[in-house]
Amino acid sequence: MDEGYPEFGMHLNQTGRPMVYSCSWPDYQEGHMTVNWTAIIKTCNLWRNYGDIQDSWQSVSSIINYYGDNQDDIAPHAGPGHWNDPDMLIIGNFGLSYEQSRVQMAMWSVMASPLLMSVDLRTIHPRYKEILQNREIIAVNQDSMGVQGRRITKTGNIEIWTKPINPSNGSDHSYALVVLNQGTGGTPANVTITPKDLGMTYADGYTVTDLFANSTIGKFTPDQHFYVRVNPTGVVMLRCNIASSQ
Repeated sequence: MDEGYPEFGMHLNQTGRPMVYSCSWPDYQEGHMTVNWTAIIKTCNLWRNYGDIQDSWQSVSSIINYYGDNQDDIAPHAGPGHWNDPDMLIIGNFGLSYEQSRVQMAMWSVMASPLLMSVDLRTIHPRYKEILQNREIIAVNQDSMGVQGRRITKTGNIEIWTKPINPSNGSDHSYALVVLNQGTGGTPANVTITPKDLGMTYADGYTVTDLFANSTIGKFTPDQHFYVRVNPTGVVMLRCNIASSQ
């Protein structure tokens, strides 16, 4: 792996054509040997580091759990031009419900993952096409800072992930925020959000927008609480823009 991938990358570069080089390099090494992340970042544009995705909620959930449980090891290596790749989007196929499809789109975007669709675009249902074409969520994924989001809290089935995004004001940044409910039954969960508990401390507060509903929830200071309602195996995805002091 440490010889073959760089050599093949060299030959790709010698063609003089722009290409995206996708590797499975760390997938074969993690847990078995020391991973040379410096060489991987220098050589590859994206790399797989977990098992192949299957067309099922169980598979999507396991990938999310892997990225959350191992974020301290893998998230620091992601950035512009070099990305962790949790595998393809299966939205619009047969294995995910509508709610679960929104989960994958939100989570892959907050994790700064490559968005590679694996679906027949000739027959995809408009509801799922709409998920894939959500410009505000794609903008989170494509944010120029290139930071991979992290799981900040996990309480039972409820997880909150954040991703710092532009615009910024000095050391303060706006954030994308995903509230994930991995529970598979029962009723929707009511989740309390307090910005400062998630590392969001901009004194003038944040204007919060629901990216799936395309609606503004309100403006909140770091100490103020607000609430979201999250369906089983569902998400709420928010953009929290630093508010104007005017």
